[in-house]
Amino acid sequence: MLEHLRTKPAAFPHAWFRDFGLAAEYAQIDPDRLPLPALWLVRAADKSDELDAEARAANITLGFDAVIAIENIRAERAGETDDVLLSYRDAVRTKLQGWEIEAGVRPIKFKGGKVLEYSAQDIYWADRYEFSALITNYLPDPGAYDSLVYTGAPAL
Repeated sequence: MLEHLRTKPAAFPHAWFRDFGLAAEYAQIDPDRLPLPALWLVRAADKSDELDAEARAANITLGFDAVIAIENIRAERAGETDDVLLSYRDAVRTKLQGWEIEAGVRPIKFKGGKVLEYSAQDIYWADRYEFSALITNYLPDPGAYDSLVYTGAPAL
């Protein structure tokens, strides 16, 4: 999914993201050494509509946040930083909303956003996206435990 977001849209007026990552990279950011603007995709909780009788299939709604970080620039016009943030959010939403990741997966939907941090230096914003898929690759539960078998253990 990150590869889908790496290319800057042709008409986008600002510098494109200098740093991309997933949840692991997001968890390890150092705000003092971070090249901004940056974008991370962070997995959110899954929602299941229901399981079939054998628990072998489920319609799952998968969610993730697109976390955008930009500099809180000082400008002559009030609200300019918010306008810049909105242009990044719109560019990411245009790339993601309606995109079908693969066959059998419903298109991605935008679900809203929220501020994570708004400081004198930078702004972190998270927009939530969701898509649904029928998951059918659940494995059966293993058999009941009956004994412990030592394979290749030396005789006592």
